[in-house]
Amino acid sequence: MKTVPPEIGPLDARTFENGIPYATFDILRREDPVHWHEPAGVQAGYWSVTRHEDVVAVTRAPETFSSQVGGTTMEDIADPENVEARRTLIDTDGDLHTQMRRIISPRFTPAAVHKGWTTFVEELVASTLDSALVDGELDAVEQLCAVIPITVLGELLGLPHEDRTTLMKLGDEMIASGDPDHAPRTASIGGPDVRFAGYPFSSPAGKDLWEYADGLRKHRRGNPGHDAFSLLMTGQVDGRDLTPRELDNYFSMLVVAGNETTRMALSHAIQALAENPGEFQRLREDPSLLPLATEEVLRWATPLHHFRRTATRDVELGGKQIRTGDKVIMWYISANRDPEVFEDPYRFDVGRSPNRHLTFGGGGKHFCLGNGLARLEIATTLRMLAERLTSIELTGPVVRTRSNLTNGIKSLPVRVRHV
Repeated sequence: MKTVPPEIGPLDARTFENGIPYATFDILRREDPVHWHEPAGVQAGYWSVTRHEDVVAVTRAPETFSSQVGGTTMEDIADPENVEARRTLIDTDGDLHTQMRRIISPRFTPAAVHKGWTTFVEELVASTLDSALVDGELDAVEQLCAVIPITVLGELLGLPHEDRTTLMKLGDEMIASGDPDHAPRTASIGGPDVRFAGYPFSSPAGKDLWEYADGLRKHRRGNPGHDAFSLLMTGQVDGRDLTPRELDNYFSMLVVAGNETTRMALSHAIQALAENPGEFQRLREDPSLLPLATEEVLRWATPLHHFRRTATRDVELGGKQIRTGDKVIMWYISANRDPEVFEDPYRFDVGRSPNRHLTFGGGGKHFCLGNGLARLEIATTLRMLAERLTSIELTGPVVRTRSNLTNGIKSLPVRVRHV
């Protein structure tokens, strides 16, 4: 196996805290697109897949590149029982994945999203902007981007208003275990805590989320509502109810997928509009660009840097021989800047077309279930920003999350000028 050449630095959390290492990914796509990476420390080596076409190939071959064997995060989990205990919908293959997905997929069809969420999201975004933009200066993450997704998630799951901020913070802690602001309980050890290996992301926050889901399940027992969590409680797979552990995992997945990633996309959207004022003016002058602008935000932001698969058989990919059991990391953040697919990929272009980004995955069975709802939140926010503002300007440093899994922004100070 080829080892890391000197010009390829570590792809760890601290590297991404300082900015996405695009130069590294450019080298890999060009010179070694399926690259064996041997990190320092106890973590096992893995294949970095960096080209768009190869990421799509891995995504669309679940029988060969499994989500279930080893899970979908880069972390190595030694005990197979812990792998099983932590298994979410994302970490499930085959017919069980199809059945678990089918329980709530009717809530996320285009028709269901349009009918059930359009008015709510429009009113939410309008009221949030009314509050956030009143002074002309704000931290866009705290006052805008963090508010919209967690409110939508709270309504989706029927969560009490007073619990939503706590759940958002637990989600932050769980997926950014090395960040001292988000995860004070684990940042001192640099990441996952093996004492919590049986919980999501080996995080004490994962344990807390499970306990919250247990309480929610007990409260709803015998008196379910019309929310998605109640739907999960009454749904079945293989003729049986979901187990308490399956419900815990489904809940923790929804907290991240339904909140964290959309917040990140909105944050990067505002930063991009501030740094590319000409593109903001294009959108203001031509509202018909809104659908294209939404897709460009998704490509530009790429909230999830990567997902993992594990090879179930020997197979060739990109001219390399992948062995059974090898860990394979699909770098969406690299694929979404592939010049073979995207002309001038480092330009933020609100009119980009076509735009075959892989932000929601490369297609196949694991395509993001909530993509329509996320698109609605982003598009509505972009539209109302363009209607209300003439400019957005950065007024201070953009503070990134310390994570090589998610493309988070913790602070985004801006000044806005109203129409």
